[in-house]
Amino acid sequence: MNAQALVDQYGGIDKAAPHSGMSYRLFREMCQRADIKFNRLGNGRRTDRPAPESSEAALTQENAELRKALQQAREAQTRDYRMVQLLEETISAKDVRYEPADLGDVTGWRPHEFVLLWSDLHAAEQVFSDQVHGLNEYNWKIMLARHDKLRKSLLSFKANRPYPIPRLRILGLGDMVSGDIHDELRVTNEKILMETALQLGLDMAEWVESFVPYFEKITLDGIVGNHGRTTQKPQAKNQHSNFDWMVYHIMKLRLAGNLSVTVNVPRSPFEVVNVMGRQLYMFHGDGIRSTMPGVPWGGVIRRTNEITKMMEPAFGRIDHFVLGHFHEPNIVFNKRVIVNGSVKGPDEYSLKYFGGGADAGQLLLVFNEKYGMTESAYLDLQGRVIA
Repeated sequence: MNAQALVDQYGGIDKAAPHSGMSYRLFREMCQRADIKFNRLGNGRRTDRPAPESSEAALTQENAELRKALQQAREAQTRDYRMVQLLEETISAKDVRYEPADLGDVTGWRPHEFVLLWSDLHAAEQVFSDQVHGLNEYNWKIMLARHDKLRKSLLSFKANRPYPIPRLRILGLGDMVSGDIHDELRVTNEKILMETALQLGLDMAEWVESFVPYFEKITLDGIVGNHGRTTQKPQAKNQHSNFDWMVYHIMKLRLAGNLSVTVNVPRSPFEVVNVMGRQLYMFHGDGIRSTMPGVPWGGVIRRTNEITKMMEPAFGRIDHFVLGHFHEPNIVFNKRVIVNGSVKGPDEYSLKYFGGGADAGQLLLVFNEKYGMTESAYLDLQGRVIA
């Protein structure tokens, strides 16, 4: 007996398989190859068209579904209409309560102060383009060009603000020089350390002086970083024995003739400055241990909490902590902790050990006597174009 006859006799492929003398799987495959079909009405037959009864049932079901969808659409339309009608009735019954306040004379805005975070120049270090696959390049010429871009960006912000900005604060947060604490830097630095500090002090004094025509008063506060230290290992005593400290003092001597410029260089590795009534605690950040790329936020939190407990009884409330060292700009914890970027940008070290590095950039903060820190801006110095 052939397969079609078995299917017809027993009413289906499953029921016919045990009588075929084959396994179920083999019998089913044979039926499929022979295009043997069996409908649900129990009549095994070879056919490509559904039974008339099946077609009629399908049309009936489709018609019911379409009627149901139409009913749902009408109900949704009715709900929307009622909602719009309710809103129109409610709006017309309500009185407007908001009235824009008079701004007064827009030329009478309160004065603000610019605070430029300035750090991690790593002057004299060279980043070789061919060793970082073109991601960055750095040398003395590029450093000066980035400072000129930094100046242009800052003055552009000033020119496009409606309020007066009589004072510029520059907070030097350290690592101004590349230094000799790492052998590879001593070998590849563009200048020897003494020459670096001398030239940088002179060049940066000219840079600060270029702001004099645009601000009534300029104040530079400078603390040291770790790259300029004179010992291989970090020391707690005499931390100002550091070429960053020398750079600031050369700038101070060079700028002494400008009565509108003040340069403060403490021996302490930290400083507390008051900006329009807000206390800013400056430190470099190298004492915070890190074995991870980016900023070690756990260590930062612990350090700032300890500083708060120690310093607030002496200096009063600390409103902001500003630091450098990590080369990655961030403003976190409700503006309480502010980490600056670098002028150098990514280098061979950051790529080898961390896989990357933040582009060159510095942070500009804006303060108002009444409202505190009102603005912040990232001043891009890398100029990377993303295709």
